[in-house]
Amino acid sequence: MLCLLVIGCASELAEEVATPMGGAGQEVVASRDEAGGVGNAREEVLGAFLSAYWRVPVPAQGAAPEGFSAAERSLHPRECGACHPEQHRQWQGSLHAGAYSPGLAGQLVEGRLSEAARLRSCQSCHAPLAEQQPERESGEAEPAYDAALRGQGIVCASCHVRAHRHFGPPRRPGLPPLAEALPHGGFEARTEFEESRFCAECHQFFDDEGVAGKPVQNTWAEWRASPAAAAGRSCQSCHMPDRAHTWRGIHDPEMVRAGVDVEWVSIDLAADPLRAALVLSNRDVGHAFPTYVTPRVFLEIWQVGAAGRELDGTHSRVTIGREIDFGAWQERFDTRVLPGESMRLDYEQARHPLARGIVGRVRIDPAYHYRSVFASLLESLESKEALGLIAEALERADAAPYVLTEIRRDLPDRRAGAGR
Repeated sequence: MLCLLVIGCASELAEEVATPMGGAGQEVVASRDEAGGVGNAREEVLGAFLSAYWRVPVPAQGAAPEGFSAAERSLHPRECGACHPEQHRQWQGSLHAGAYSPGLAGQLVEGRLSEAARLRSCQSCHAPLAEQQPERESGEAEPAYDAALRGQGIVCASCHVRAHRHFGPPRRPGLPPLAEALPHGGFEARTEFEESRFCAECHQFFDDEGVAGKPVQNTWAEWRASPAAAAGRSCQSCHMPDRAHTWRGIHDPEMVRAGVDVEWVSIDLAADPLRAALVLSNRDVGHAFPTYVTPRVFLEIWQVGAAGRELDGTHSRVTIGREIDFGAWQERFDTRVLPGESMRLDYEQARHPLARGIVGRVRIDPAYHYRSVFASLLESLESKEALGLIAEALERADAAPYVLTEIRRDLPDRRAGAGR
């Protein structure tokens, strides 16, 4: 399921890459026997219920029970929102709702991902219902296909409806009894909805032998080896707090700040050359930071003049992320920060004659890898529909980067010279 990853990133970052503190950049987070795609790893992780529940694409719902209204038969989120307005509102702003994104949709129109097998594979996570698939595995048209439903990505029914039976987590303790007659026959409570393995079908590539011993998507295994797992905290604890349907992640600055710390250490600004170090620590992210190949995190230090502008020749940067050459199927680097570990950028440069301060910054680019993919596709695609979608995707990717934190320290005023 290597959706949106068919074109290798063209960036040249090798000279900027450092190793996380603790030297875990090359460590295999989980053995292949545990989560790397050999034997019956999927079944062992998911268990009997979830292995069947997460058969993807999710089989067509079939005929609804007699007496179901049109709303009860519907798989569209708007119908769910009639009784679950808060969950629907939260879902609308989530990446799950945007999973069938312009970047994916454009590649399903033209290119390698438009081939039937690849299209079906990608949609198994991005639009997983059979009713969202134009064709069956046999190549026959899917009679239940709904193009409008496809465009809504990971909908409520993706997780909660199978053969028109509804499932969800157990009710919270202390709630009043349910009404005798509930829409769609009520629901079946399953504790699996509160467990990390519920998320593993799409967030762990069980059938991927990986690159350098690590699956491309290895989030469940990373979590399983983390202090969060040891403490009994599930994926839902952070990404669905209080059962919120928000699924915030690296695109959300507040979410990231809750999991990482950034600080100056070993700073000596009276010396010349200046010496400082900026450290980012994975304090409470329950997996590698970042977990996937798409984002990049940049630690940067530079000197500024009296007007606060960067002074030429003073910039230093280190990159946090994982880069894979998908054409050669080789890992270029992996500097992601595992739970409890840190990345350190050491800075030692001569003080610029105009320098009045030193700045440390952490910048996050959530769509870094996709940007180069989309730019390459704009040069190779011919379909106007595909080009329009990819252009929109590139515009979104360009708008995604943000500054997580920026810390300035003033330098001792011991040198003369005009500000800048």
